[in-house]
This record gives sequence, structure tokens and C-alpha cells, in this order.
Amino acid sequence: MKFKFIRILVVSGSGQQIVGLAKQTDLRYDAQMAMDVVAQMKKFVEPESVAIFGIPRSPMSVTGGGTLDVLTNLVNQGYQGRIYPIHPRGGKIQGLKAYASVMEVPENIDLAVINLPRDLIPGLVKECVNKGIRAVAILTQGFADADDDEGKQLQRQIDDFVRGTGTRILGPNTLGTANAYINFSSAFMETQMEKNPIGFMCQTGVFFMSLAGLKLMGKAIDLGNGSDIHFSEGLEYLEQDAETKVIGLHIEGAKDSARFLRVARRVACKKPIIALKTGRGEWAARSIQSHTGSLAGGDKIWDAAFKQAGVIRVDDVEEFTDTIRAFYKLAPMKGRRVGVISYTGGFGVMGIEACQKYGLEVAEFSPKTTSLLGEILPPWQGVGNPADLGPAIMVKKISALETLETVVEAIFDDTGVDAVLGIFGAFAPSVGAAYYQVAEKAAMSHPGKPIVFYFYGPFVAEALGEFQARDGVMAFPSPNRAIRALGHLADYSEFRMKS
Repeated sequence: MKFKFIRILVVSGSGQQIVGLAKQTDLRYDAQMAMDVVAQMKKFVEPESVAIFGIPRSPMSVTGGGTLDVLTNLVNQGYQGRIYPIHPRGGKIQGLKAYASVMEVPENIDLAVINLPRDLIPGLVKECVNKGIRAVAILTQGFADADDDEGKQLQRQIDDFVRGTGTRILGPNTLGTANAYINFSSAFMETQMEKNPIGFMCQTGVFFMSLAGLKLMGKAIDLGNGSDIHFSEGLEYLEQDAETKVIGLHIEGAKDSARFLRVARRVACKKPIIALKTGRGEWAARSIQSHTGSLAGGDKIWDAAFKQAGVIRVDDVEEFTDTIRAFYKLAPMKGRRVGVISYTGGFGVMGIEACQKYGLEVAEFSPKTTSLLGEILPPWQGVGNPADLGPAIMVKKISALETLETVVEAIFDDTGVDAVLGIFGAFAPSVGAAYYQVAEKAAMSHPGKPIVFYFYGPFVAEALGEFQARDGVMAFPSPNRAIRALGHLADYSEFRMKS
């Protein structure tokens, strides 16, 4: 058998660089082992039954609305699985039979969620192991992330109780998991979910709340301290999940970084992975050690490792949400050449500059496209990319939408163009819907080419809202953000072609 050798870079937990040659077959994985991991993770993300420890007799409210109660939130979400409240006094809680001990529950349990003081946790984990529960989410803080020795000792006890039993631990210091497809969330805070194709993993529960313009879940896993379940296990689950098309990661540090990068490279060949890796500076890295008990690792090493693994790294929450949305709403790019259309020359130039900034090429229009534009534009106007349609509308008195439809179709037909950026004024509340119809028609007739928009004017919010609610095309608050998203699409397409 012949082996193909490739050079890989991985990052150890201490941030040291390891570079070497590995056989291509080393990047494959034992199928049975992966399926075992998937089956384990399904207990966390797709539970048919859940036991909840740490339930108040009455729901706890939080200032500004909502609750701090796993059971209340789960019931409010409409979860249809079996719920077993565990409370020392038994009785009934919110109409459900409560059990004084998990050992009293007469049926098998997929998942246990524990939210009680940390000194109680090891004993409860041991009970779960004895009950045969194979998935335990510990929401409580103060273990490996604690500054005292007691927390670390408690963590060691938990590790000892589950070692070799087949029981896996999510957390501690986690909000657990969420799955919009079955209306499930183990968080003690209200979770913003939506049935979208996003699979998400994080190391802080704040991402269980919706971000600007995007409800991340889909399906979500908060690793918390990551004492047992790591990014690798989550990626292997999301790799096999048919409802997940795009994977988003918030990474502070990783304890299994070498394995994570090997798994990530395999998964990225099938589904895009977008990573918001924090902890670039020294002080941020120290904070990560305190927050999760993980080591952040050298930032330049992470950059190189992500690139080789095909993981798309983003710098902030804004870019994170833009990029995730782009991957599940837009068509993939087949190349890097962008055509820019605008009603004003100045904004068209901004679009061209954004292309240069984010590594995209300014498309050179074909003679056929150039000829068509020449028929629309005034004879004194130069024809090229960007295509400034303002003079055609103002001087030749041609309908703006009619002009746009003709030009968009022509540029989409151009084999030298891989994507289109449209920059237009939003001077009426209904303009977004009108532009969307033009864009949708072009996108449907050219499925391999994405189209994105930037709007300016008094009704930008209305135009952005019109596009946000629809698939197939996207609108952004700036030309830079629009082109940056296209750049990530192009980078990922190149990775897929080379892999």
C-alpha cells in the first residue's frame, strides 16, 4: 500500500509547536471509536430523558424577566422527553413527580443535569454512575477553575468516580447543551434557540444567549471547564449530524489540542468550521487560565494550526456572526473574482478596496459584459469594475430596478465573475424587498455565485431586516463586512479543493 505524506502542525496544551510528517492514513480514524463518541454525545444533545438536580420548589426569577431554573426553562421550551426532578423532599414540583434520590427513578436516564453547591457534586456523580447514567452535565463552578486547592481536589474525586465507567462529564462550569430541534436546553437561564443548521461549541455560556443578528442554536454544547468532554468529541458528533451544516466554535484554550486539530481537519473537509479564538494577549491568556483551567497556547501557533486544519479564524463577535450566516445562507464561491455594482462611484471604490484588503480579486469583465454596460451607461462614462449605474439612472432616466436587473444578470452570466457585491441606497421602506427579488432571481439562475449587498440611506434598518429574514442572499452594514464574508467563503472553497 502506498502512503501519502503530508506536513501537519499541532499545538500542545502548553502552546509548544509540534511539526512533523504524518501518513495520510493517520488522519483517518477508527470508525467504531468515532461512533462510540457520537452515541455518547447524543445522550447530551439529544436526550430522551433527563434528571435534574438542584431544583427550587418555586421558580427563581431574574431581574428583567426570565428565570434561573433549569426545570422551568426546560418546560417552557416545550421539551417532550421524560423529566425527573431530583429533590430531597420528593413530592411534586411543577406538576412532575420528584424523587428524593436518582436511585429511586424506576426508568433509565440519558442525561443528568446538576446545579448544586460544589461539595455535593462528587457524591451525586457517583450516584449517577451507579444508576447507569452515562451523561452528566455539571453546571456548578469552583473546580479546576477555582483558586483554592479544595476545588481541584473535588475535580479529582469526580474524575476518579467516572474513570473506566463509561460515564462522561460535561463541564463543570457549563450551561450544558441545547437543541432547538427537540426544544431542549439544560441551561438555568432562558436560551435563545432557532431551528437553523448551526452546530456550536463554546467555553462560556454567554453564547447561549442570542448575538446581534443571529441565534446561534441550532445545536449547542458549552464545554465549560472541559474536564472530560472536549472540542474533539463535539466535532465528531457534529460531523455526523445531518441537521448541522455549519460549525461555530468559541475557543479560549484546549487541553486536547493535538487531537482537536486532527479531528478538525477531517471535519473541515466536510463542513465549514468558524472559530473565534480568544486570548491573544498575555493578560487575556491569564484570564482564560482562571476561567476554564485551560492553557491558551501561543497565538501565532494557533493561527498556523487553524490554517492547516482548514478552520476559519475570525477576530470578533461581529465577524463571527457575519461568517456563520454567510456559510449557511450563501452559495459557495468557486473562485476569488468579485464584480461590484453601485449607484455611486465612491462606494464602488470602497468595495474594490475591500476586495484588495481581504485577498479577493477585482473581476475583469468580459467583452460581452463590457458591451452591455456600454449600452446602458452614458457615452462619456468609462465602463469597468466597479460598474457605477448612477449616471445611467440620472442622465438617461432609466428605471433603477430595471437597470439593476439587467446589469446583475449580465455580470452573473460573466464566467470571469465568481461573486457580486451590490451597493445601493435605501430611500424607501420597501426598497429592500424589491432588491431582494432581483437578487433572488439572479442567485437561483446562477447557484454557484453568491451575491451580497450594502445599503446606505434613511431606511437601511428596514432593508437589512428584509434580507436577514431570507436565505440565498445577504446584506451587510458595510462594504468591508460584506467582502470579508466573501473572502472567508473563497478561502474555504480553496481548502476543500486542495484537500
